[in-house]
Amino acid sequence: MIITLLTDFGLQDSYAAGMKGIILGICPDARLIDISHLVPARDIRSGAFLLESVYADFPPGTIHVADFPPGTIHVAVVDPGVGTGRRAIAIKTPHYFFLGPDNGIFSWIPARECSWESRSLENSEYWRPRVSRTFHGRDIFAPVAAHLARGIPFPSLGSICSPHIAEWSRVLFREFEIEGEVVHVD
Repeated sequence: MIITLLTDFGLQDSYAAGMKGIILGICPDARLIDISHLVPARDIRSGAFLLESVYADFPPGTIHVADFPPGTIHVAVVDPGVGTGRRAIAIKTPHYFFLGPDNGIFSWIPARECSWESRSLENSEYWRPRVSRTFHGRDIFAPVAAHLARGIPFPSLGSICSPHIAEWSRVLFREFEIEGEVVHVD
């Protein structure tokens, strides 16, 4: 099972490595791929763009038996709201899983996928025993990704919810104009 990581943690500290250690402790066979850890700090728009531009390049799932995990699991943690009441979510499509804060980072996924289901990450059985107020990437998202890779049923994560779709992700089409927002510069 492939698990990708996309964060704004940078490369100078041990944060990304901590997430990898947690994942490999639960699912030693996981193949970990770094999309980027250099998303500009707290830049949800840039993180959403990077994820949307690359997620479908990873192997999609082809097994549709019960709740066996689809292809690649994408973990995206650009989270200026960590430590607040913002929700943690998982989205399942026919081919991929997405895990991260419900802050708009997955805004383009539901529009791009033919079908999807979203769950609030409420079941602490799949988290680390002690959860830091400021490191949900390591304490919630990484262990949930590893458990999904091992085949836990998606519904066991929590209740059905609707992901937050950020206003900046919408494009307005009018008779003689198109209105949108530049979210990333390459």
